[in-house]
Amino acid sequence: MSATPLAKGREKGNRAMRISYSQFAAYRRCPHLYRLQYVDKIAVPVGPELHFGAAVHDALNRMYDPGQLEMPELDEVVAAFLRSWRGREAQVPEPRRRAYFEQGVQLIQSHHAKYSGANGNRRTAATELRFSIALPGEHKLHGRIDRVDVLPEKKLEVIDYKTSRRMPPQEVVERNAQLAIYRMAADALYPGFDVTTTLFFLLHDHQMQTIQSAEFLEETRSEILETIARIDLAEFEPDPGPHCDWCAFRSHCDLFRAPVEPEDLEIDIAAALGQYVEASAGEKEASERKAAAQQLIHDYLDRCQAERVESSGYVAERRAQKRVRRWDVARLRELLEPIGKWDAVAQANSSAVRKLLGDPGVPRELKRSLEAAAEYAETRVLRVKQLTEDEEIEERGE
Repeated sequence: MSATPLAKGREKGNRAMRISYSQFAAYRRCPHLYRLQYVDKIAVPVGPELHFGAAVHDALNRMYDPGQLEMPELDEVVAAFLRSWRGREAQVPEPRRRAYFEQGVQLIQSHHAKYSGANGNRRTAATELRFSIALPGEHKLHGRIDRVDVLPEKKLEVIDYKTSRRMPPQEVVERNAQLAIYRMAADALYPGFDVTTTLFFLLHDHQMQTIQSAEFLEETRSEILETIARIDLAEFEPDPGPHCDWCAFRSHCDLFRAPVEPEDLEIDIAAALGQYVEASAGEKEASERKAAAQQLIHDYLDRCQAERVESSGYVAERRAQKRVRRWDVARLRELLEPIGKWDAVAQANSSAVRKLLGDPGVPRELKRSLEAAAEYAETRVLRVKQLTEDEEIEERGE
């Protein structure tokens, strides 16, 4: 579901919106990805791993259904997996279909064998729990929690199932925005409980837990509100990075649109790319040839209104980057002296200020004020590489 206006007749920049963690995460990864998925509503195929994960979730919902008097037998839980999988398996490529099926049955069997025993200290209060909680500005944060368990002494555990193989380090889990959102929801729905949030990696039978600090919850809430504001202002510029290589929307992205060459274009882009790569591997005497080739590539991309081109075994990508040109020293001092941080950046050293911007102990509002105290210059970075090689040759452009 997209971030949808809830109130009509309000001015742009001040609309009440509904937003989920998935939308928030998509925008933080790449604003243009958010636009393609939630504004333009472009449909793309769902990966087989998501079909597998959904079928496993359905089986565990049957196993932990709080409306039943006792834990169901293994056959019932496996049957729930089979029903869900049969409705999805046609979307999974044949070579991997059987492997996912067998892995799912084995996972359910081992999970049921370990966790189906009676546990008087824990009861499941909800599965697939939908929530919608209020944010400042009449905004709503909505979503769905996989499982909520009640423990003795007014303790609550919020559990999110994961069927991925990769597990993050504990310090990443402690700053997981999805778990922070679930914590906000649990605090609203179960007031007075001490809440622990858990990522349950089912393939490894491993649980990673964390209790968010009040500061991190407030930081996450501020980031969500900032994201809503940027969505409302239609700020959907692409933010390219390694995620582009596996993005399901890549074929729809402007950055990866094939160049449309004007009829009067006289630039031999294949020769320019080859010259650029060859000159980059040489010594200083090749710098003029390299600069000339770089300019040709920029001219080609400008004429074709594109940011990426592939030709004759080479690929060139151009990205915009903002770099600090100078700092407003008086403003930095005004911001940092009251909190005892001015001495750390007394020379307005960019690396020192960047360190402060990355410090989780610095309030988000102060970080925004620090960013505003800089004068920026936009540069264009050109990356050229051979398609068969991993090594990139990177140069700063204009």
